[in-house]
Amino acid sequence: MSELLEKPGRVSFTGVPEGYDALVLDELAAAGPVLHVCRDDARLATLRAALEFFSPATPVVSIPAWDCLPYDRVSPNGEVAGERTATLTTLAVRNGAADDGTPLIILATVNAVLQKV
Repeated sequence: MSELLEKPGRVSFTGVPEGYDALVLDELAAAGPVLHVCRDDARLATLRAALEFFSPATPVVSIPAWDCLPYDRVSPNGEVAGERTATLTTLAVRNGAADDGTPLIILATVNAVLQKV
């Protein structure tokens, strides 16, 4: 059973079944940009595929978590760094432009949200 939690300027849903959450996100995105925090990378990939199936016209960007630790001897994967940079660029351009009401869904993982940008 899902629960709707409303706060000024923010709407939160809890308990939405997997698979149905893509439809809920698409409905919410019609009113403005939506941020959805997934539990892990696998869930992010599954949700992104579902969104591309149910709402191909709605732009979806994702912020993946870094695949290495700070001060690690291994460099981050170029694909991860590129996707993070592309998403942040998209958000910066949208923030600087006039709001034209275009929907946008932003997907991130818990680890990505907790890491500094």
